[in-house]
Amino acid sequence: MNDSELTVSNFDGSYMKYGVVSSGNKTVFKYTYVAPDEEQIADDEYSEYIYFEIDSDLDSFFIENDALKDTKLILTKSCFCYWPYDSEKDVAPMGIIYGEKISPTKWDITLSVTFYGDETRSFNTVFILK
Repeated sequence: MNDSELTVSNFDGSYMKYGVVSSGNKTVFKYTYVAPDEEQIADDEYSEYIYFEIDSDLDSFFIENDALKDTKLILTKSCFCYWPYDSEKDVAPMGIIYGEKISPTKWDITLSVTFYGDETRSFNTVFILK
């Protein structure tokens, strides 16, 4: 999302973080994963969202480890679940994100990051900005 900014918050009593996108001067990326629904299981819906932001004047970037905090990188899990606060999980993400602008509205992004100390997520995809 062009002309945006990301605000990161915590759920009360949980280590889980969530993001809110609003107008701003950054470019915000949102990756969504939705698990297949099992019709025979009630309340099994599960999805994940990975958010991060970069300066809007960049055409490429490579960001790793401690520098990831500057991108406000977060993983949010959404389901009928509760993740109680755990200081071992309330840690900064570690890994890499790199990307290259391939058109005015498309970015090729690769991410390989460990969130919450032990939850690794990886993808390589093309984002189409709105």
